[in-house]
Amino acid sequence: MNQLSNVVLVRSAQSIRAADRLPANSGRASRIHALIDAFGLGEHLRIIEPRTLSNDELAMFHSEDFIRCLLATDSSCSSDDDDSDSDQSQKDKLAKFGLVHDCALFDGVEDHVRYAAGGTVAAADALVCSQAQIAIHWEGGRHHCQRNKAAGFCYVNDVVLGIIELQKRFSRVLYIDLDLHHGDGVQDAFIYSNRVMTVSLHHYDRGFYPNTGGEVDEGRGRGKAHSINVPLQRGTSDSTFIRMFSEATHCVLNTFDPSAVVVQCGSDGLAGDPHKVFNLTTEAFAHCIKSVISWRRPVMLLGGGGYNIPDCARCWTRLTGIACGKDIAATAHIPDHAFLNEYAPGFDMLVDAMLVEDENTQSCIQEIRSALSQIHTAD
Repeated sequence: MNQLSNVVLVRSAQSIRAADRLPANSGRASRIHALIDAFGLGEHLRIIEPRTLSNDELAMFHSEDFIRCLLATDSSCSSDDDDSDSDQSQKDKLAKFGLVHDCALFDGVEDHVRYAAGGTVAAADALVCSQAQIAIHWEGGRHHCQRNKAAGFCYVNDVVLGIIELQKRFSRVLYIDLDLHHGDGVQDAFIYSNRVMTVSLHHYDRGFYPNTGGEVDEGRGRGKAHSINVPLQRGTSDSTFIRMFSEATHCVLNTFDPSAVVVQCGSDGLAGDPHKVFNLTTEAFAHCIKSVISWRRPVMLLGGGGYNIPDCARCWTRLTGIACGKDIAATAHIPDHAFLNEYAPGFDMLVDAMLVEDENTQSCIQEIRSALSQIHTAD
């Protein structure tokens, strides 16, 4: 398999427009793909278009009631009673399925859901059918959504649907979550499974969304030692993140031996993200993805969080380059393209770390190491 056919990028003009309408990431998809194209990376990969998933396909994970309410018109997601209580009944129904606050319905939600899920399933199918060794879908990675409830800007759990597709061929799937926030929706979906191992490196603190992922092993039943968490403190630096990623994945490779790997590359841990919790640069993400690719298993790369759009585009463009064997230096100038002015003042690929303390003390790190070593012997 040559380099061009080795890597596929899932996108289309329609899927990019649909992703751009997500209120939490408005316009982000256009910027990401414009930068990928500006660096000429399309010459080193194959682009495949996503398809929209049907309701029946979404129901491979999500409940039919949730899908019906999520994708319904306003009138059909309300009470059948034509009385003064109908408005409250509709609000209660939306709240039941999490379609309020950060996941309120918006114009275009149906296209967003169908393309986000369809793109990740298309990426998974490319691996299942041996059409690629690496499949990328930056509009995927919506890791918080539960079977019957939207959460954390996530209206569909495309990750779970993608893993289900991968299981048609691959007996053991490893899911790695690099997002600032715990990958709770994916963990919960497979918490009793010994065929899927989830590993999430994230910030954990009281009151920090989603308030889960504090225990190193949260697997249950046959899934014991298969739901792994690495809870990290504020100010996490590249060196700490890389070290803990390496230690966690070393344990996993020894005990689980995955036949395929999915990586959620949420970039909200970058130092310039509005959350300002972790202190990462693109070096941390680059190291992780280079490591995963070196394992020589089929790999699916997904997006996720990331709210400083220029930095997110820098990060995911660099990861796309790495997948193609064309890593882009942090000092590289941003090529001229439609969104060039958004990369001022430096107009380069650099994401600087801040002068903040890494609050991961040696005792904290040693506690995680000790727990990981026990997982290492659990199987």
